Amino acid sequence: MEKKNISISKKARYFQLGKISEQTKTIWFVFHGYGMLSQYFIKKFKNLENNQTVIISPEALSRFYIGKNYDRVGASWMTKEDKLDDIDDNIAYLNSLFELTTKNINLNSINIHVLGFSQGGATACRWILNSNIKINSLGLWGADIPIDCLSENNRGKWNQFKTTLIVGKKDEFISEENKKKFAKLLNSYKLNYDLIEYDGTHKIIEEVLIDYIQKI
Repeated sequence: MEKKNISISKKARYFQLGKISEQTKTIWFVFHGYGMLSQYFIKKFKNLENNQTVIISPEALSRFYIGKNYDRVGASWMTKEDKLDDIDDNIAYLNSLFELTTKNINLNSINIHVLGFSQGGATACRWILNSNIKINSLGLWGADIPIDCLSENNRGKWNQFKTTLIVGKKDEFISEENKKKFAKLLNSYKLNYDLIEYDGTHKIIEEVLIDYIQKI
């Protein structure tokens, strides 16, 4: 048996709060986690929207039914199956989205912030580090940094923006042991990052989000 690939055209969807205009000063790209949909995830950032701030939430390319009754739908950025192809497809998709949404504005006068939640954090990292897009900050909420992003070639890129890790002390998906291993990995890489810990679980909390924004 021989594995073969074919490239196809596919529609991708995203949701947006606010309208990009001459008044726009800040654009947020926010990435949902595993099993989520952008139309609901973006609502967590509603309070950031104003006449100078726009929020864009791309949705992962693979959707599936979740729950025992198959009455809910979620999306996933990738799985271990053909992972590298999924990564390449995500990067191409996100580059196209960025170009489409910012083509009529002067990016030199815009602050670009990226936030990845859970599985969306890995996709956000790989996108930023494998494109020529300049951002001001990267926030990783309840998310890991993929080991392939911590390469020698990427050291200079990490220094071009502010990185913040946001993690709940009661995050049910991140054990204390994994926190220690992750911290050791980042310290050995000498990554410069800020850490925000909050008394909560694996979810976006408005008060913590506001605190984070004030620090960037």
